[in-house]
Amino acid sequence: MKKYLIIPLLVFLSLGVYAQGLYNNGGKIIVGTGACVYISGNYQNETNGTNGSVNLSGTLKVEGNYINNVAASDIITTAGPNASVVFNGTTNQLIAGSTTATFVFPNLTINKVSNNITASKDIQVIDTLKFINGLVDITNSNLTFGLVSVVGGAPSATSMIVATGTGQVKKNWSALGSFTFPVGDFNVVGNYSPVTLNFTSGSFAPAAFVGINLANTRFNDPAIAGSYLNRYWNISQTGITGFTCNAQFQYLPTDVVGTENFISCLRVVPTPFTTFNSANTVLHQLSATALNSFGTFTGALGDNKVLSLKLYLEGLYNGGGLMRQAQGAAGNQYTGTTADDISIELHDPVTYLTPLYTSSNINLATDGNASVMVPGAFTGTYYITVKHRNSITTVSAAPVSFAAPTISYDFSTASTQVFGNNMKNMGGGVFAFYAGDVNSDGAVDGFDLISVENSANAFSTGYIPVDVNGDGVIDGFDLIMAENNVLNFVTTTHP
Repeated sequence: MKKYLIIPLLVFLSLGVYAQGLYNNGGKIIVGTGACVYISGNYQNETNGTNGSVNLSGTLKVEGNYINNVAASDIITTAGPNASVVFNGTTNQLIAGSTTATFVFPNLTINKVSNNITASKDIQVIDTLKFINGLVDITNSNLTFGLVSVVGGAPSATSMIVATGTGQVKKNWSALGSFTFPVGDFNVVGNYSPVTLNFTSGSFAPAAFVGINLANTRFNDPAIAGSYLNRYWNISQTGITGFTCNAQFQYLPTDVVGTENFISCLRVVPTPFTTFNSANTVLHQLSATALNSFGTFTGALGDNKVLSLKLYLEGLYNGGGLMRQAQGAAGNQYTGTTADDISIELHDPVTYLTPLYTSSNINLATDGNASVMVPGAFTGTYYITVKHRNSITTVSAAPVSFAAPTISYDFSTASTQVFGNNMKNMGGGVFAFYAGDVNSDGAVDGFDLISVENSANAFSTGYIPVDVNGDGVIDGFDLIMAENNVLNFVTTTHP
């Protein structure tokens, strides 16, 4: 039977039990093999002592905070082969203090009924980190697994390491082999998204390690659009050379934006992007094989094709092959040279009404150029359909081949570039998409005129669809432009 004893065998300065737990101001505590010290409150090493420490061969259970204020010395100075620390409080527990020393645990068990553990100091686990229940949020500190460390218990969304700060979960490495980092994020609820690394070759210097943290958001790059994950992982290493490593990343179905089948594993840092395997949509996993360097990994459109378009919008066209920038209440709606944004769709060449791919919020420059990434899976021919907030939806004259890695299509050179010759001649060899479909119903008609007139009578301003000419003010100029297209019976035409 396990013994539950508090054994203060050697006391060099002062050791006391106080209302909040155990306060050690220089005493030495020895916990023998098989013994257990149970602290129902905090354990605190104070700064006045020079010998405050625990010689641990048994188990130390702590319900409160675990605090060390001794400048450069850890709480546990000697540990036996079965020594263990257990955090099992019912409130949020802190691993903290003013010390500069790393908190070293021979074995650590997380067995909390409720709430979590927050670490503001570096942690090292020598042998086993066992998860029964509870989260360890390392914030901006590091948690390091030693060379022989293992993860015990059953890591999950309610029992894992939260690694979304600047701190890393690190693993010391000295030989080939595999390790799963039990990491995830917590925002209202936990999301478990572990990473498994398997080194199949390489040389490992003393103290070599791999470090990982993550973010539960889209990687911030304009090329990450369409279909992607709201999650990415940062991986770095020190002291490992000439290596080959296979990586596996677990994501959640709720991380997926767009179509999961289009997503592949991408290394987005360093640039240029590197595409690896397609996502496993059954297990919701990404994988990258034969890595010889690390960086930042996420899921997004893999083996992308670049679709470059040129087109003009009647409402913004300013002559000379240039458009004005759409205006909002405070001036230019978009920064740089963006005139406005558009959406593109790829449609089946046989059954047009079936859209196969959509990408929205694409910047259209004042010179009429726009580009978008399209998944590499699209290798056939497709009608290109372009939509804009108050212009007639316009379709390419014929299906366009996507066999090449780059595709270009210029709508602007002739009305024959679009299905049904459905564009307006702006003069000077430039053709533009008709303006005035402010309700996006496929026709410029009386309903659009009523909307524009009502807004003009109300002196409306801003970046709104009824501002047909995009100058930020709804007035007679918008009404005239829309009315001209009503009189010409302008409607969307498609196969």
